[in-house]
Amino acid sequence: MADLFAYLKRARGGRVVQTGFLSLEEQAELEALARKEGLCVSFFGGFPLAERKAAVLYPPEVPSVHDPVEVFFLEKEPPELGEAMGDVEPHEEGFLVALLPKGRKTLEEAGFTLLPPPEEALRPSKERVRTLVVPSLRVDAVGAKGFGVSRNYFVQGVKAGKVRLRGKVASPKEEIAPGDVLLAEGLGSLRLLEVLGETRRGNYKIKVEVER
Repeated sequence: MADLFAYLKRARGGRVVQTGFLSLEEQAELEALARKEGLCVSFFGGFPLAERKAAVLYPPEVPSVHDPVEVFFLEKEPPELGEAMGDVEPHEEGFLVALLPKGRKTLEEAGFTLLPPPEEALRPSKERVRTLVVPSLRVDAVGAKGFGVSRNYFVQGVKAGKVRLRGKVASPKEEIAPGDVLLAEGLGSLRLLEVLGETRRGNYKIKVEVER
């Protein structure tokens, strides 16, 4: 478990602070704590739908921060590296792995050959990115339309605790924001990429990425 308070302590006073890779629950907790401190936080996972992500904490006056995560192709499965390593995905005859600089150095010292990932490996499939029109940005509305199931069916899953948002069990009335990921047991994951605007009838036009 990451010491989130230690990261926050270091970030006070206008510093830019990078964390190790965090779980979904840790990401949600850090985001809430950073908001209370008046800090900005950006998350980087390397993969389009990464679960484990590294965070960068920074003061509002800093316009942007560097993405510290790199993805490499390995011909054999890497050892566990804790917070220095993010998601690991099997790919063809090897593995794609998200690494912070410390993780890269550790693997290189252990004799691993780190290769650039194949060009298509990190490109979201066009079939998974869709534009939808939903009546609201509530979890039940976006989830049902995104996964192509009835709203009643999706609500039942939410109430049963099978849908997670920001690392926690979601409720039907919660609203999702760009960058948020819904994880629905048995259906897959849905990321809200962008809110494109409102229609004349007051609905929302959104762009989502769904992985089953």
